[in-house]
Amino acid sequence: MQAAKSHDLRVLGIMIGAALFFAVTLLISFFGVIIMIKELGIPASEGPNYFMLGLVPPSIGTFFLFTKVLGRFL
Repeated sequence: MQAAKSHDLRVLGIMIGAALFFAVTLLISFFGVIIMIKELGIPASEGPNYFMLGLVPPSIGTFFLFTKVLGRFL
């Protein structure tokens, strides 16, 4: 009984950590992509396309972090 609770708390901690990592990475990426678009002088009509492309790497990175690295501990 106690071991199951300990495992559940550990899994919950890993899930919360992964969610926080994803949120922080995504926020940093938001601001980084916005600054890059502004500094490079990309036209406003093309800005959203570059914005969406800039958000792909943190999403893929978080997916791989969660499945490959944290998946070993679950």
